[in-house]
Amino acid sequence: MTDHGMTDRGPAPDGASALTPWTTTVTAFTVPRRGSEWLMIRHERLGVTSWELPGGHVDPGEDLEQAAARETLEEAGVAVEVGALLATCVHEWHERRARKLICFFDAAVQPGPAPRVPDGEPDIRDVAWLDPLGLPTDDVSPFLLPLVEQQRRGWLEPPTHFRMTHRRNAAGLWQPAAV
Repeated sequence: MTDHGMTDRGPAPDGASALTPWTTTVTAFTVPRRGSEWLMIRHERLGVTSWELPGGHVDPGEDLEQAAARETLEEAGVAVEVGALLATCVHEWHERRARKLICFFDAAVQPGPAPRVPDGEPDIRDVAWLDPLGLPTDDVSPFLLPLVEQQRRGWLEPPTHFRMTHRRNAAGLWQPAAV
């Protein structure tokens, strides 16, 4: 056990040791839905480009719903009303000793401009309304696959909880992976 009450999972290769403390942050995402379509962003992270949902880090003084709405406006140019909690994920990246609690919220799009790729977000390649069930699995962030499965089942079981980590893919790039 570490001094944080978590079972240690070994040393990190980048010079961090088993004694390096973990850092935990919180992120909030929205699932803006229009019929069977979701408002999705095509995002590049660590050399891997995939379809994701709008969202990101919670700023000091923000609640999760405020952060999810702000990030959706920043990343997709769309105002939303944040609704029910649909899913939570604990993402632990052992090599970086970093942990995130990720919350996914239902969201209703408010009247206003059409979605757009924002200025000042060079890693966002596209913003579009897409049916996630029609996308190839390899084109969708692994973080979304449990949500896509909920969509397939008609959202009968939310909220759901899942765990993720990062592993190197065949090309040697870090990519999210289910635990």
